[in-house]
Amino acid sequence: MQNTPVLQILRSLPPNTLKAFDKYMASPYLVTHAGAAQLYDYLRARLHDAPVAELDQATVARALGETPRRLYHLTSYLLEAVEQFLALESWKTTLHDSHVLTVEALRRLQLDDLSAGMLRYARKRLDADPHRSAEYHRAGYRLQLEAFHLSQQQGRAKSLNLQELSDAQDVAFITEKLRTGCLLLSHQAVSKRAYEKGLLNQLLIFLDGHPYLEIPSVAAFYHGYYALAGDAGSDRHFRRLKELLHAHTEAFPVAEVHDLYLIAINFCIRRINQAEGQYFRDVFDLYQSGLQHGALLENGSLSRWTYTNIVLAALNLQEYDWTFRFLHDYAPLLPANHREGALNFNLARYYYDTGNYTDAMQHLLRMEYDDVLQNLVAKTLLCKIYFEKEEFSALENQLDSIEIYLRRKKVLGYHKENYLAIVRMLRKILSLQPGNTPGKEAIRRQIENAPVLTEREWFLKQLQR
Repeated sequence: MQNTPVLQILRSLPPNTLKAFDKYMASPYLVTHAGAAQLYDYLRARLHDAPVAELDQATVARALGETPRRLYHLTSYLLEAVEQFLALESWKTTLHDSHVLTVEALRRLQLDDLSAGMLRYARKRLDADPHRSAEYHRAGYRLQLEAFHLSQQQGRAKSLNLQELSDAQDVAFITEKLRTGCLLLSHQAVSKRAYEKGLLNQLLIFLDGHPYLEIPSVAAFYHGYYALAGDAGSDRHFRRLKELLHAHTEAFPVAEVHDLYLIAINFCIRRINQAEGQYFRDVFDLYQSGLQHGALLENGSLSRWTYTNIVLAALNLQEYDWTFRFLHDYAPLLPANHREGALNFNLARYYYDTGNYTDAMQHLLRMEYDDVLQNLVAKTLLCKIYFEKEEFSALENQLDSIEIYLRRKKVLGYHKENYLAIVRMLRKILSLQPGNTPGKEAIRRQIENAPVLTEREWFLKQLQR
């Protein structure tokens, strides 16, 4: 039973959730198979640090006095109980859904007055919710639907809320469809896969100039979609999205505000990659705001890639004091297995940008290279340090090392072109004789016209020396 799904789930539950499941399993209303409860008690005592032999299927069956076939069924019952418990725990966090279901249950019992009272209470709680998310609009639609059914049941045809019902359904659908459209565009940009958008194009036409765009959730994903689309006017849509985030961040739950910040940040990164450096200030503002609101965290953690991108933006703007504080203040939020590597890598870039090459090299040497691209960035940074310190022998060795590394790595795509171009341009500059102005100009043109070259600005700066 060592790697069965039920054990994997139980071992992943936080201590407080596991204690709640203890109570769940103790309820004969919720757990109707006594054998499943006994199996849980046995496993619960051995969840962590138990010898493998104690969780062997035959050993467990003997300990419980069951046959292997009966143990198989008990395991299935226990897994079903765990899954139902997880669903119940999730349901408990969706307060509006539980209110809707209560209204529906009372209505089906023909308790119209109680159902109407619960409906009023549910609407009051929904109106008090600070989040105006897709979930909020979906709950609003479902309450309107219950109000419609209740009116029909009471024979009150004149008070039917059909317009409100239709509007609520529209807003719920539109919000979710726009959010999905943004996800399609985001993934399409990475995977180069084209998606069928269904009703999305007609929906976008419908929304042009419509009052629904005054609803923050609709407006945010609408402008986010057009910003990601990259068509004419995408900058205007990005500016509007940024305004909406500034004004209405508190109106979105964490999951939605996370998506919206990523949309805005990805727009900036795309423009920066197109050599539009003015977007560094925009993306830095978004990073600062996103950190403040917790929008860049996932389950309380900050990814090493987001951490690195924030440092890159801050260093580009020469926000050195802010960068140093950020590096140390947010390092504890990095995943433990990447924390030291990410901190050393970004401290190396910080010290390089502030002219402290000695400390930069020390932090590069402390890194553990578990990512191909980060390894190449670190090697490139060492090349830049050797070049600027005029340690040309060490530089030649480092360039050889990069070429060997690139030959060994087969799946790099356009990144391979970029780093081969860096090696090639560095060698051309190294071979340039002093006073060879025509040669220098020829190299400058090659650098300016190179289709892929992440260190373009640095190369052009070196040619000015």
